[in-house]
Amino acid sequence: MVRSKDTISGYFEIRWHGRGGQGAVTGAKSLAECVQGTGRNVVAFPEYGPERRGAPVKAFNRFCDTYIRIHTPVTTPDVVIVIDASLLPLPAIRDGAREHTIFLVNIEKTPDQVREILGLENRVVTVAANSISHKLFKREIPNSTMLGAFAKVAPHIIGIDQLRDEARHVFSDLLGADLVERNLQAIQQGHDLCHIG
Repeated sequence: MVRSKDTISGYFEIRWHGRGGQGAVTGAKSLAECVQGTGRNVVAFPEYGPERRGAPVKAFNRFCDTYIRIHTPVTTPDVVIVIDASLLPLPAIRDGAREHTIFLVNIEKTPDQVREILGLENRVVTVAANSISHKLFKREIPNSTMLGAFAKVAPHIIGIDQLRDEARHVFSDLLGADLVERNLQAIQQGHDLCHIG
């Protein structure tokens, strides 16, 4: 879908959008740890506005096969990951988008419906991450589902099998065995149940 040669900077760059407490920052860190396990150089960091629960939050990833020399916010993302669909109408979601930028959105709408909200012709991938996570965790924790959908749209960065292997390692240091397995299920379902348009 997105190829490394399409990037202007030489880096593969991701911008996450969510609200405080929804896990955009944790998602970016988890993705970086998983991609690092494949041997790439990685960077993950947040950008906070007002530090309160529910305030818009951005987080960033940058991946490269060589040393990453910049640590500035991502301005021309290859992928925009939107955890909270209520943010879609904001201009910040579209900032810096180029023709090849993919929008990966946690929403129960079709890619065409999201494109209409964005007012862009870019490729859109939708996944009902809140619904999937609610079934697995009894609450909305969309991160792992979004990671699985990311592996679907950017397998050249990390494929689903690599992601599951690396996530098992990363999550095992933080979570009990049952939660690790449920997170791996969420990753797989995000990969398998996303809609690409």
